[in-house]
Amino acid sequence: MKKVTRFAMFLLAGALTTGLFSCSSSDDEEVLQNDLLTEEQQNNLKKVESDANSNAEKTAMGKVVANYLEAVIKPTYQDLANKADKLYEACQNLYAKRKAKTLTQADIDAACEAFKDARRDWEQSEAFLYGAASDNEIDPHIDSWPLDHDQLVKALNNKDVIAGINGNNPVEYVYNAHKDFDSVIGFHGLEFVLFRNGANRKLSDFMSENEKENGLTSVKTVNEAAFAAAVSGDLRNMTYLLEYGWLGSGAAVSHQNQLAKSMWVIKALRNKGLSPKGIPYRDYVKSAGTDKGLFPTWHETLQNIFVGGCSNICEEVATQKLGQAYRTATGTGTKDDAANYIESPYSKRSFQDYQDNIYSIKNSLYGVRGTENISTPAANSIMTYLKNKGYTKYNDLNNALNEAINALEKAKKSGVAFIDKPGDPQVKTCIDKVDALNEALNEAGKWIDMQADE
Repeated sequence: MKKVTRFAMFLLAGALTTGLFSCSSSDDEEVLQNDLLTEEQQNNLKKVESDANSNAEKTAMGKVVANYLEAVIKPTYQDLANKADKLYEACQNLYAKRKAKTLTQADIDAACEAFKDARRDWEQSEAFLYGAASDNEIDPHIDSWPLDHDQLVKALNNKDVIAGINGNNPVEYVYNAHKDFDSVIGFHGLEFVLFRNGANRKLSDFMSENEKENGLTSVKTVNEAAFAAAVSGDLRNMTYLLEYGWLGSGAAVSHQNQLAKSMWVIKALRNKGLSPKGIPYRDYVKSAGTDKGLFPTWHETLQNIFVGGCSNICEEVATQKLGQAYRTATGTGTKDDAANYIESPYSKRSFQDYQDNIYSIKNSLYGVRGTENISTPAANSIMTYLKNKGYTKYNDLNNALNEAINALEKAKKSGVAFIDKPGDPQVKTCIDKVDALNEALNEAGKWIDMQADE
């Protein structure tokens, strides 16, 4: 069973194209020589970016949207890509040392920390899955669950798979051949290799010849390490695509260089990873009201942030991520609910994931990252705009945000992991608080949709 993805209310569409780019410059400001974007195209995109910035600066709503893009989306995807680099490096180290039989617990712990760092930024990006993540189907590619143990056993006992993940280009192999092991790639395949029962995997388990997990004892641990190394490279490439999709040639040059070496990543992407207009999603959103814009008005753009972005993930947390296992455990489920539909069960970080999803919403509305420690919205934030315009339910929305976060914080600190007791009353409290936030988001979205552009 694959992760349920409730797509944004406005799905972006585009024709399939192919392309490969290469880069020789080490300066992000210089023109990149590539086959994906010619020098002329890059210069055109610079003009598009300038025009989009000017367009956003003309109106109060445009300035709010521009701040959301520049202060929240841009740094989130930049940090995610950088942390995916670290995760890839840690997994390469883990495999090399496991193969050489020199692995230490510190090596495993380093990979686990790198995983958690990247995971946090991914979960805090889920309030803006519309755009590059949904158009290019990156979300289901790197974040599907539950992991199918039988599929993993079959894959890691298949001589072709073993040859592929130990071949000349394991990352390419994972991307092109994963249809037979699609539930075990991405974050959750890595989570299974690195964590067990809520803790970092022990050195003694990793250095054992074979897996000790029930049902997986035919799997060799060195092959698990090879699998993690290959999967982490595929995950890294997908985060580069997110960064490139939103920022275009403004993405880190080193990341563009890696994509230039990865023809398999971009050869079948919609619009070579950019928006349907052939421009970065940042400029696509900033161009509201023009022929290059995602929406014809600024109020529709803001309304999509509330509903297509924030409400979308809020509803998923309440009804699916928390809801399926809770309903099954309490006997209130349907045939569509599954008891094992639990995100991050091996690290037991489910409540952390869900809280980070809500922080993704709070960051978006507050117009700043790091709202774990910030209680005042930015000057050009959505929340400040609502307050200044006299939105009568401002306090309801703000309180709902904080109450949802606090309920998940309490669950995190309870000592009872979601995987261990999905029917616990604290889960129902979390569901109720996240549901209340979802209602508040939709109310604000309706109010925004009735406003005239200004």
